[in-house]
Amino acid sequence: SEYDPLNVLPNPYYWAGNEPDILSAYLFNFAGRSDLTQKFVRWNMENRYTINPDGLPGNDDYGTMSAWFIYGALGFYPLTGSDIYFIGSPIFEKVTIRRPSGDLNVISHNAGLIFVRNVTTVSYTHLTLP
Repeated sequence: SEYDPLNVLPNPYYWAGNEPDILSAYLFNFAGRSDLTQKFVRWNMENRYTINPDGLPGNDDYGTMSAWFIYGALGFYPLTGSDIYFIGSPIFEKVTIRRPSGDLNVISHNAGLIFVRNVTTVSYTHLTLP
């Protein structure tokens, strides 16, 4: 196997497989830099996750790492214990999440691009996009 300094433990900066670190890429939103959130979330998805048997970084305890990827792919991420969702970088043109309270549709007009230019919502008011 090839040496990868980003997967050596302990990594003094960030390790995608360490569950306490999974919110780190989204914290740029608090500094008004959603562009950096979008950049690093997409980078993690493209460089730390694969379709191979070892395609998840770290241990997928109860699906935590898989859920991180799914939220990243959808383009939003929940702040635990609140009704706040961070804006990320969706990879799909359209996704419908069926819920008892009504469908949630995520539509991206440029899903191949990393950066989100604007967001339109119908019922969510807590967005972190400068």
